[in-house]
Amino acid sequence: MFMTISFLETPMKFQVEGITLSTALGLGKLMFGLSTKIQGLFLALILIIMYISRKNYTKTDCMVLTVLMFILLLEQFWMLPVLDARVDRISSGLSLPATPLHDYFIYAESAKALTLVLAIILQFKTQPNEY
Repeated sequence: MFMTISFLETPMKFQVEGITLSTALGLGKLMFGLSTKIQGLFLALILIIMYISRKNYTKTDCMVLTVLMFILLLEQFWMLPVLDARVDRISSGLSLPATPLHDYFIYAESAKALTLVLAIILQFKTQPNEY
């Protein structure tokens, strides 16, 4: 879900004929806000399940979750509020200078995607071969 929103829906909405910049930015604000909250919920559920199961998790498991939590917290409490305020100002007709924060958000989304792919690969490598 997160990869679809971040890497497919977002660039495509700017290619829709007739969509205004204000509408596209508002849609992005809504989608990223909701997506980040859902990701946080899933991460919280994973942490609760891990705590309840009390299995011996590897340092890698903990590092992956820590990286994901750190990125989500940065996005939720720093990047998105600043970018949302910027969207509101642009949508009201203000012309603003470029900011590197949008690039940082793209880097954060890419880091999350790579971390999730790495976690999946590592899970397959740590599973015992039952065949």
